[in-house]
Amino acid sequence: MSNANNLNKNRMRFFLSAFLLILAVGVWSIYLLKDDTPTAGENSRALIGGPFSLTNHLNQHVTDKDFLGKYMLVYFGYTYCPDICPMDLQIMSDALEMLDPEIVNQINPVFVSVDPERDTVDIMAEYVKYFHDDLIGLTGTVEQIDAIKAEYRVYAAKADDTEDYIVDHTSFTYLMGKDGNLVTHFRHAEDPEKMAARITSLIE
Repeated sequence: MSNANNLNKNRMRFFLSAFLLILAVGVWSIYLLKDDTPTAGENSRALIGGPFSLTNHLNQHVTDKDFLGKYMLVYFGYTYCPDICPMDLQIMSDALEMLDPEIVNQINPVFVSVDPERDTVDIMAEYVKYFHDDLIGLTGTVEQIDAIKAEYRVYAAKADDTEDYIVDHTSFTYLMGKDGNLVTHFRHAEDPEKMAARITSLIE
């Protein structure tokens, strides 16, 4: 009787061990098949955007939190820019005019100066009038502008030391989500119809 009991116990241990082994292999296989590596797009979205503290063209202090809850269409440039900035801001404005008004109501178009030494609040207030009615101009101290440039991975630097210096800078237009994270970006001289179509497909 004792031998039979021992035999049954050994069988139970064997089947239990086999079951646990199969279970462990199954769990490990699922783990191996699961790919948690971020894609390049996910990495770029995580890298672009972040907190900022600036002054708008109405001379009001604003931070990134003031823009949460709506999309942001953000362009970095400067008012003394001879061609690239006015072109891209006009493209942004034209694209917004092509959108359904309900979509436009969900977007804050924003122009951030990368030339705070010349782009005062008054100059920004006058400049944004030439583009979309809803365009918000943002400027600040050199330190504040350097901070937002770092958050958005924007390059900008004086090309020379003359009085009428130009500023070399990246010329992307960023569409930021309601949560402040990057949704997509548009390159310099983007076709406004394509921009409008892309925005329409991405707005919730």
